[in-house]
Amino acid sequence: MKEARVLFVGFPNSGKSSLFNLLSGQKRKVTNYSGITVDAAEGMLLSNSSYEEKVSIVDLPGMYNLVPTSIDEGVSLHALLNLSADKPYDLVALIVDLERFESSMSLCLALKELVGEKMVLIINKDDKGEITREQLKVLEELTGCRALSTCSKKERSREIDRFLRDNLQREGKVELGEITLSKESLSYIPDFKEIKSIKIEEDQREVITKLDNYHKRAREIVDKVVKPDTRKIKVTKKLDQILIHPLWGSLIFVAVFYLIFNSIYEWAGPLMDMIDNLVAIFGDWVASTLPEGYLKSLIVDGIIAGVGGVIIFAPQIGILFFLLSLLEQSGYISRAAVLSDRVMSIFGLNGKAFLPYLSGFACSIPGIMAARTIPSKKERIATIMTLPMITCSARLPVYILLIGTFVPEKKIFGFLNSQSLSFFFLYFLGSFFALAMALVFRLSYFRGETSSFFIDLPYYQRPRLRIAFGSALQKVKFFCKKAGSIILVLSIGIWFASTFPRLDANSIAGLSDDAVASMQLEHSLIGKIGKTLEPALEPIGMDWKMGVGLLVAFGARELFVSTMGTIYALGEVDEESSTLRQRLKMEKDSVTGEPKFNLAVAWSILIFFVFSLQCTSTLAILRRELGNWKQPTFMFLYMGALAWLGSFITYNILS
Repeated sequence: MKEARVLFVGFPNSGKSSLFNLLSGQKRKVTNYSGITVDAAEGMLLSNSSYEEKVSIVDLPGMYNLVPTSIDEGVSLHALLNLSADKPYDLVALIVDLERFESSMSLCLALKELVGEKMVLIINKDDKGEITREQLKVLEELTGCRALSTCSKKERSREIDRFLRDNLQREGKVELGEITLSKESLSYIPDFKEIKSIKIEEDQREVITKLDNYHKRAREIVDKVVKPDTRKIKVTKKLDQILIHPLWGSLIFVAVFYLIFNSIYEWAGPLMDMIDNLVAIFGDWVASTLPEGYLKSLIVDGIIAGVGGVIIFAPQIGILFFLLSLLEQSGYISRAAVLSDRVMSIFGLNGKAFLPYLSGFACSIPGIMAARTIPSKKERIATIMTLPMITCSARLPVYILLIGTFVPEKKIFGFLNSQSLSFFFLYFLGSFFALAMALVFRLSYFRGETSSFFIDLPYYQRPRLRIAFGSALQKVKFFCKKAGSIILVLSIGIWFASTFPRLDANSIAGLSDDAVASMQLEHSLIGKIGKTLEPALEPIGMDWKMGVGLLVAFGARELFVSTMGTIYALGEVDEESSTLRQRLKMEKDSVTGEPKFNLAVAWSILIFFVFSLQCTSTLAILRRELGNWKQPTFMFLYMGALAWLGSFITYNILS
């Protein structure tokens, strides 16, 4: 049975994914390239059941031209150059954005030189039938490509399906023409290998000149085919006078992204609590069903708790990418990058780095995933390697517990609350050092000029909720599937280390369950590791008990609070528990008799949490995004060293 393969190519937000979903019924299969996570997806046409020839379509990441400046563009070019011999294709369908017709024609001319006759044009967003049959005929004559004008909103799937199948009947295989690439662009192509079709140009100016020629020829085509939409041009120009204005645009920018940050934090909270409660209920049900023993503990405390640690982040990721999709569809996201570029360039980063850092305030995981939009590989990695220092919501329980217990509540300058200032300082400290370390990396290991900031400014348009929901759902499914396996393994490892070796039954006879749990944790492998680390913790004011809290917090930072409750045999506690706060104040040093917890120790722990990378989920997604363990390991070590040094300075200043 014959099977054909069609590649969907086009600008970001050109409607490729909408057409893909329309034709395939959203049966997506996300593709990975050499450990690089990208949003390429493959599916089968719904009409395959009616035809002998089966057709699969591939929704490639968006690209602006054939000289890649980002990982997404590199993956698309990788497919077009057929560098994976096991994934040949039969046809390229360029999705032409009618609202960016001139730029789309520039990409069309470049593609035509590369793939020749095996290419068609699907003009999307033709809501009002602006392209007539006569204009289509002129376009086909000028480009040498068969063309169809449509609109994904009208769901004319049968017409598009028939158009693709008709053009697949043309005989002959795809024979690649020549393509000129710069040396810098090669770094974005996964598994790159030189082939006959590729001409590598040492002089970047030659590549730019060729791109300029495409633009000039594209302008000639536009003049003969379509007339610009003067209404959209006028509306866009008027809005841009406000939205990218240095003052008013900046104020709107802050308001928009504050709303996103607040939405992730506020809207996700109840959903995360609901998921947490459901996982707890399910865990209790499983615990009541299974007999006592190691298997029960493994399933409930290891596997179910590990899975819960994965899916609890789903609301944050879903809300973030839902809102980002709305902004991207509207055309605002590129304006936001323009506004932030000036500030980010001070730290050697591109304007597109702002959004990942902002997302990090809710959670590092969606922030790291959002960093895919950064075009420069060096800038992207420098952003990812510093982003976990941004204060995420998982640190808040620790901050609330220690600040509420040890920072006296008083007024400073008559109106500033000391505890609120402490929170602000911790947020500021993490943000400042994230950017400062990014600058250090950009001046050293990831040295290089800050990438030129070129970005397409599309016309403003009304976003579609269905596309936004689809994008959010896809990102959530991807995270749960890809990060979940690593998180589960690490969670089981933490369970094993805190469960074994088991205490002798005689040593715990007559003790309460809370006391047994405390003794078990002390004598477990993780307790022994905590005691082994105690000499390294003493200079920063901590003992083995706090060390165990730090180790368990590696599973999730907020676990530090519940671990303290277990160690002190208090049972279930949270950051607001008066019993835990009182117990911390009463804890005495066995040698000096002085309080073990004081302001200096509390701030030492707080500073440690600001800098350290204590999150299994973050490490898992780092491994997926970076494609190796080398850089996540380096991040864990350098941030741990920075945390220890910061705690040492803080403890000795306040003691």
